[in-house]
Amino acid sequence: MNQTLQASPPPGPKGHQKTSLNVRRLWTLGLSLPVLFWLFLTLARLIWFPEAWVPTLDLLELAGILVGAILFWGWAIRNLTRQQVELDRRSQQLESLHAAALALTTELDLSMVLQKVVDLSRDLVSARYSALGVLDEEGQHIAQFYTAGLDPEARGRIGSPPTGRGLLGVLIREGKPILVPNIQEDERSVGFPPDHPPMHSLLGVPIKSKGKVIGDLYLTDKVVVDKNGQERLVPFTEQDREIVEMFATQAAIAIENAQLYRQVEQLAILQERERFGMDLHDGVIQAIYAVGLMLEEIQHYGSKDSERCHRQLDRSIAALNEVIRDIRNYILDLRPQRFQGRDLHRGLEELVRELRAQSFLDVELEMDSSSGKRLTPEQTVELLHVVQEALTNVRKHAQAHRVKVHLFTTADRLFLGISDDGRGIDLGQLENPQGNGIRNMRERISRLGGTLEIEPGPQGGTAVTLSVPLADPGLEPLSQAKSAVTPS
Repeated sequence: MNQTLQASPPPGPKGHQKTSLNVRRLWTLGLSLPVLFWLFLTLARLIWFPEAWVPTLDLLELAGILVGAILFWGWAIRNLTRQQVELDRRSQQLESLHAAALALTTELDLSMVLQKVVDLSRDLVSARYSALGVLDEEGQHIAQFYTAGLDPEARGRIGSPPTGRGLLGVLIREGKPILVPNIQEDERSVGFPPDHPPMHSLLGVPIKSKGKVIGDLYLTDKVVVDKNGQERLVPFTEQDREIVEMFATQAAIAIENAQLYRQVEQLAILQERERFGMDLHDGVIQAIYAVGLMLEEIQHYGSKDSERCHRQLDRSIAALNEVIRDIRNYILDLRPQRFQGRDLHRGLEELVRELRAQSFLDVELEMDSSSGKRLTPEQTVELLHVVQEALTNVRKHAQAHRVKVHLFTTADRLFLGISDDGRGIDLGQLENPQGNGIRNMRERISRLGGTLEIEPGPQGGTAVTLSVPLADPGLEPLSQAKSAVTPS
């Protein structure tokens, strides 16, 4: 089967209402005013100088006035229309720049921020393709490369990402914006690798943080739609360069914030590891060492003093039970504590409230009064983690406007649904998920003995439905028999 490379079209502006000149009114005023003035002068001559009135000359005057007015106002209206179109376009770009800057502030994951920078920069100037090259520590070579406008299959056929030769290298070395109307005709270009899509014009802008270039934005092939609805390529303009430069400043701030957030997380992990190691050394290891001394004492006395040996064995068993409890507590401390002590209602309300604050989505939460009351604390925590992952996916990937969370119970099961009106989920992603999110959701629900369904919604978007069995309210859980040494 033949495979063709198709670039996804750059998204158009949203929420922008174009203003336009009232051309008909301008023409009416432009022609009527000189004619009225000519009529006034003609009447004045008839009143005061009737013997000098020559109809032929007056008609010639009128014709000359009309021709002059048409030429002048035609030129003026064309210029005003061009200026109005430019003002509309500039206003539209500034609105898009503002929206793009706001969108960047809602994300703290570094890889998501970098991909968002690529996607939003492409939208700003209606580019067919865009890319972000993240430089290495020395700032000489491209270490990471993010793209937009290419589907994953086409991206894979191109092969390895660029290292910084040709025009890309010019931007890296000089650290200044470049504007190339025709890539093939530029002497600094080194061409494209096999299976690379054709590209014509290039706009490149560096991303600087604290005076140092940390990456470069590359945008190619500006696409406009003519009056007939046909797409055509036009060169990038100086105004495009200015807009992308302003966006690059916002992108640098967002990247810095994401990097700081990652460093804080890593520091917290290191501090937690240090605390855990100290607690193990000062608590658990010392306790195990004491048990070892007691067992050596039993070995020393042997059968000489059986009563003393029995006492030491009882103490050793009690000490081991205490060690096991300590280790279990340490393990529990390493688990996420966010939802500990929450019932299902409170946890869902907290997640919905956070989603509204972080994304400004319209989120609807429906719960019946009895739902969640027959869940154990462990079941509640697992369910809230699944809901948190589902809502995070909506916020990051769905591009939705509305989200609904619906919770209800039957006699023996609890049902929870999360649906959105976004772009929907790729069925291939469900069959072979590349990340851990969907796998973790399935694993958590499986541990609860429940079911999880993720599918396209009936009216678009994605629907996540999970159900878990509920215990019979009349039954008490059976206590497990305890051995001398409590199992971990």
